[in-house]
Amino acid sequence: MLSNSSMNRQTKEKPKMDSEYKTNIHPLEESVLALASGKLEQSATDSKDNLLKIPGIEEKTKVEPAVAESASLPKLNAIAGLINECIHFIGKQVLGRHDIIKQSFFALMTGEHQLLISRTGMAKSLLARQIFACFYNAQIFEKQLTKDSMPENLFGAYDIEAMKKGKMIHNVEGSLVLSHFAFLDEIFDANDMLLRSLLSILNEKQLVNGEQIVRSTLHSAIAAANYIRVTEVLEAVIDRFLYKSYIPEDKAPYFQYSIDQIYQQHFGRVCIPEKRLTLGELSFIKKLIQSRQIVIPGYVLFLKNYILKKYIEEIQNTVSDRKEYTISDRKSVKTQDTLRASAILDGRTHVEEKDLDSLYYVVCTLGKQDDKTRLAKITGAAKNYFRQDREILDNIFDAIGVFTIIKTSHSNETLRSDKTFMDIKDRLEKITRSEGSLLREYVNKAKHKILSLTRDTLLPETCNLLENLCDTYIKNAGAKETREIITGFREDLFNEKKILSL
Repeated sequence: MLSNSSMNRQTKEKPKMDSEYKTNIHPLEESVLALASGKLEQSATDSKDNLLKIPGIEEKTKVEPAVAESASLPKLNAIAGLINECIHFIGKQVLGRHDIIKQSFFALMTGEHQLLISRTGMAKSLLARQIFACFYNAQIFEKQLTKDSMPENLFGAYDIEAMKKGKMIHNVEGSLVLSHFAFLDEIFDANDMLLRSLLSILNEKQLVNGEQIVRSTLHSAIAAANYIRVTEVLEAVIDRFLYKSYIPEDKAPYFQYSIDQIYQQHFGRVCIPEKRLTLGELSFIKKLIQSRQIVIPGYVLFLKNYILKKYIEEIQNTVSDRKEYTISDRKSVKTQDTLRASAILDGRTHVEEKDLDSLYYVVCTLGKQDDKTRLAKITGAAKNYFRQDREILDNIFDAIGVFTIIKTSHSNETLRSDKTFMDIKDRLEKITRSEGSLLREYVNKAKHKILSLTRDTLLPETCNLLENLCDTYIKNAGAKETREIITGFREDLFNEKKILSL
């Protein structure tokens, strides 16, 4: 049992893992660990004597542009290849679950959580354990919840010495709080009080218990349930599980025979893959996804939002018991991370239109074929619908980027800096590739005028040209939504000019 003083230190200090990485790790792990610690130039020999001790999967790692560029495709592809190998390996141990396994790794790559729903005996716990077995040195918390489960069952027993002083302090060592991964079985059997206490751990990744606030090392949780019960608290909990799957029963003769063959090989035991991921590699991928280094073009974001809007309308209008269905703004925004994860698994550092096909991993409940078919149909129609406006939209999103750079510059010195000018110039040059662009002459002249330009001169001159661009493109746009986004951009330009009295 921890003393009160030790518990106080524990609530203030960053939790530490008991184990360290072994010195015989392979070169890829060394490079990623060096990357996470900001020691990119450290040699393989030196790094073995100075291994990064990872206290949790959430290292305070910044993926700066130069770092990401140094890491770029070779390292990124190596990690992505390893993830794909793990997905394939697990698929051979737990049959008929490829999409669910890939969804699990999307959750892991983005630092989110997954909910598995099925009747009893569908190997949900085996699947979760098999997924977590793909990581070196991970601390895993596993608990089957019941209506009698209490907070101390998840967050650690209360410290006796602290209780004598009237304080309810959890001894978090070995609990959910200081684990990297968690499997919460029969989650909806838990009472609402316990579910409510889970919210800050799942979302903010910290334990908040009165005056005790502990930063959690929990990266991702997989929860399983045989049913869903509806309460106000439960809705909030379900919303924390961004990825959801329903596992249908499959009694096809060949599938059942294949399961028998797998069982005869392993007798239900978890199999360890020959190549596993480190916590550092997973943390690196998450940080990369949550940086600006995996680029999503404005056109893809526009299509994504249109697809989600149409999907919501389709569900509300066609499914009788889902009239109130919607996709929260929180979930809509986080679908960007799924698109980035999809690009990474495909060996790219930029998102493409084809990554929109992966939206169903996060938007739909996997296993419900009607939802998947509906979303696929909407996605295909959206791509075709806006194809005629693709060039116009690309130019408009580049124009919005130009305007954003200028609008968010807080001083004349920033506007006159080489970096700001090059950012503006790069975006303008994309626009000038369009035949008959109104900004070609401006770009050519701007380089000679940059030293004398200030916010007072650069902003109005550029705003006027962007307004002219909007007026031209809105006449040529084919889709109503294209005209709407141009109109919205033009109103923003107008309001900015009005605020600055231009």
